[in-house]
Amino acid sequence: MTLFLATVAVALALVMMLSLYRVVTGPSVFDRLTGLGLIGSKTIVLLMVLGELDERVDLYVDIALSYALISFVGSVVLAKYFELSTGGSPE
Repeated sequence: MTLFLATVAVALALVMMLSLYRVVTGPSVFDRLTGLGLIGSKTIVLLMVLGELDERVDLYVDIALSYALISFVGSVVLAKYFELSTGGSPE
């Protein structure tokens, strides 16, 4: 089981690198925000896998929930900022 979880962790890290490529080279701002959201989601799953590997899932759940909240708020703030900077209404 440990080998399986380690393999999943490495696979998630590789997928996160692909999303990082989208963040860096995205043709539009919204593609970059989508890539950033994907990285955040995969980080939460990676934290859960690492918690299972470390046998301290309860600790890692708290960390993952905190990270999810910060990631969500950050994404909303960035989306609102880029909406206003591209000429959207401030409502």
